[in-house]
Amino acid sequence: MIGMKRLYGLDNTAKLYPAVTKNANTCVFRLSAILTENVDHHALQQAAEITIKRFHTMAVKLKQGFFWVYLYENSNPLVVQKESNYPCGPIMGIKENNEYLFKIMYLDRRITLECFHTLTDGMGAMEFLKSLVYQYLLLIGKDVQDEGIILLPESVPDQQEEEDGCLRYYQKHVKKSKFETRKARAIKGTVLANPRTNVIHGVISSLPLKNYVHHQGTTITGYLTTVFAQAISSSASQQGQSHHPIRIGIPVNLRGLFPSKTLRNFVSQISVSLPAASEQTFDEQMNSVTTQMKSSITKENLSGRINTFVGYEKMLAGRILPWFIKKAAIDFVSKRSNRATTALLSNLGNIKLPQSMAQYIDMIEVVPSPKKAASITCGICSVGGKLNISFASNIVESDVIELFFHLISEQTGLDVEIYSNGWIETDTLPADGRIRYPAYAAAETKPPQISFKPPSRLLHELIPIRWI
Repeated sequence: MIGMKRLYGLDNTAKLYPAVTKNANTCVFRLSAILTENVDHHALQQAAEITIKRFHTMAVKLKQGFFWVYLYENSNPLVVQKESNYPCGPIMGIKENNEYLFKIMYLDRRITLECFHTLTDGMGAMEFLKSLVYQYLLLIGKDVQDEGIILLPESVPDQQEEEDGCLRYYQKHVKKSKFETRKARAIKGTVLANPRTNVIHGVISSLPLKNYVHHQGTTITGYLTTVFAQAISSSASQQGQSHHPIRIGIPVNLRGLFPSKTLRNFVSQISVSLPAASEQTFDEQMNSVTTQMKSSITKENLSGRINTFVGYEKMLAGRILPWFIKKAAIDFVSKRSNRATTALLSNLGNIKLPQSMAQYIDMIEVVPSPKKAASITCGICSVGGKLNISFASNIVESDVIELFFHLISEQTGLDVEIYSNGWIETDTLPADGRIRYPAYAAAETKPPQISFKPPSRLLHELIPIRWI
């Protein structure tokens, strides 16, 4: 029918997030491109209006039905905003955002996309961000070519871009996987008020680190997961829970094993576990993590995980029960899952950009949102030879993150450049004012100051809050 707005059913993974979203668990993740020069917000607004026409499953709002929630075409204006609040804040149900489930923001040299996870996963959102930045660079007169890497607004979307990858690869005969529900060691800390998010980034040269970890017989993800677990185990603020294992959740992009062009959620999560009280050396722990990852990231195991989640959806009760009952059941299962995970580490890998475009992008950041009352999450990606490791935390204590970067510097001999969204006190501002963004709107109370003293090898570039 002419003029009829389109409905989209939520993909299998997306159905989780509307049920578990709370102030302390916003289910919002953040991708940012740091350019080589300040952002022209008028050009960015134009670029956003052009780009959204290519991504139909992003131009939606969330509606609640009797049996499920669903996505509904959103024709409201898409407004680019100057960043003025803490990272990864709530998006679902925010009418000031014209009911979009994502935000496009700018500040100085940063273009940021914050996205409610029901829309897409990190890889799907990265395709949107790449297209947005490409259109922006074109509009400000840069000579960039897409080189077959960018989704262009004039191109015809592939039908696979809208598919539910889990439903496509569901196989009834495949054995379902069991999920870990035993309690893991929890993150301890003084929870920030309201709640809010503290973000600390570390930047390392990616090629020397890659060479180092390959020499150790592991991957960047395997090495950094081990360092993260050791930092949790050894930091002063996390002592006193030694009887529970440390279990790190690692999201896996399923497109690598199950070919799909979907721009929606197509991700699963594995976990690696290390005993909290262990006499293992670091190398032994790293070998254990690497072995666990290899055994978990297989087509057979991940097929079983797909079947488990889709199987729940296909159950008769999953179809006929009203949404409020399903929501309560999903929330209950999610809480048990959260108890079985100490922390999250997500690596989007090396982000492929056209050569003509890469020269205008200094870095890309990935920030997963904290998932519970006291939580630390880690997001990783690399571009242009720089590996950016971003920690999002909702606790005051920062010694886990401090120790994490100290261990990397000590073990690899590599320098680590550190900056933050303003929770860390420093007496020195960078002369060029290069990367800074706010933790709060100006009207809010200034956050407590945190002492963060990195080792001598670290380049101390800790950037305080800018009030705007």
